[in-house]
Amino acid sequence: MRHEYLERTQWRSLDELVAIQTGALRRLVRHAYAHVPFYRQRFRQADITEADIKSPEDLRKLPVLTREDARERASDRESVAYPFPTVRKNTGGTTGQPLLFGYDNDSEYWRQAIKLRGYGWAGYHPGDRALYFWGSPTPPGFDFSKARAKVLLDRFMRRETYVPCTVMTEADLRHVVRLLKRNTPKVVVCYTQAAAELARFINRNQLRGWGTIPVLCGAERLFPADRAELERAFGPAVFETYGCREVMLIASECEAHEGLHVSMENILVEIVVTDPDGRERPAREGETGEVVITDLHNLGMPFIRYKNGDLAVAGPADRCPCGRHLSRIAKVEGRAADLLKGADGSFVSGVAFHVLFTGLANAARQFQVVQHRDRSVTLRIVPGDGLDDTSLESIRRGCSQLLKELPVRIETTPEIPLTKEGKRRTVIVEA
Repeated sequence: MRHEYLERTQWRSLDELVAIQTGALRRLVRHAYAHVPFYRQRFRQADITEADIKSPEDLRKLPVLTREDARERASDRESVAYPFPTVRKNTGGTTGQPLLFGYDNDSEYWRQAIKLRGYGWAGYHPGDRALYFWGSPTPPGFDFSKARAKVLLDRFMRRETYVPCTVMTEADLRHVVRLLKRNTPKVVVCYTQAAAELARFINRNQLRGWGTIPVLCGAERLFPADRAELERAFGPAVFETYGCREVMLIASECEAHEGLHVSMENILVEIVVTDPDGRERPAREGETGEVVITDLHNLGMPFIRYKNGDLAVAGPADRCPCGRHLSRIAKVEGRAADLLKGADGSFVSGVAFHVLFTGLANAARQFQVVQHRDRSVTLRIVPGDGLDDTSLESIRRGCSQLLKELPVRIETTPEIPLTKEGKRRTVIVEA
């Protein structure tokens, strides 16, 4: 029912979509003020009531919810009246600080409907054969033995094949290629960097034996060089998605490939810039800011103005060429924690290193930048066929320009390990 509703609302005017958001927002803040101790206190501290939140713009009257607030005040953020948080999860804790959270059944139904619509833009339909090249085949801490039959039956009925990407030896990658040739899935759903490594393996060994297979990338940013490898390995139907575990799918790329459409009926997204004077304002088109999320349908354990730690670029305000009026994020830049500090104290985005290595694809298959507590930097490189003294000097020179003469140590390594969730962190800043 919700999926059918979303298939209709995606073609509504922007004014109608904002009206849908506003109605859901008012319901959320009424419930939070009346039944969630944390938010009742937060409203009172801001000297407002739920009646003062009449539109999405009014949300700026409330302070943001930081990850620390969300973690430390978890029990106070639970609703004391129906609906209660019936689904319990936690984040992977890549920052070293896992977050426990919950949401109610209705929120889960919205999340699944939003996912189906977003995946549908890539051509996926329920029942299509899908290959998931994903982190862990089951959630961390999940007792697979107790629910093995149900899990296997669910995946069989949905025609989903899961292959963990946490280990990617040559034998593992060849196994994935065999599955692709044997099963010919209608779609591949994958961790972005794992899929890019698979694509490089396919291209390097000339193993492609299929036509166009749509690829849905998630969990990590899709960089232009990785998109080029994926298009060569799977065809031009490569789609970026953006989400986080706390609220699931936030935005998806459509067939026009001109930014990512926000799931406006389920999520209210602000991209926020803090000016030098400390005042907060919405990011202008093309400007990078911090992502702030309000989950419109999670009444059980609300996330209102939750700063999830990501950086994104505000998209254009006009209608997408696809015809949808859903607002857009131009691109996701990564996590705010992935900012290195140069010798002069200026910040350097980890994205800059992807730009540096775009022209050095033959020299380095993979890289990882680690800034230590003393600000020195270790650059780990998985060598490509073209790594020589000339390319190493180009890398050193590029790093020096980016980091303002900070000491950089370059190490070559046969492999850059994945996190336990199956992600490859290209930038690590030690706390």
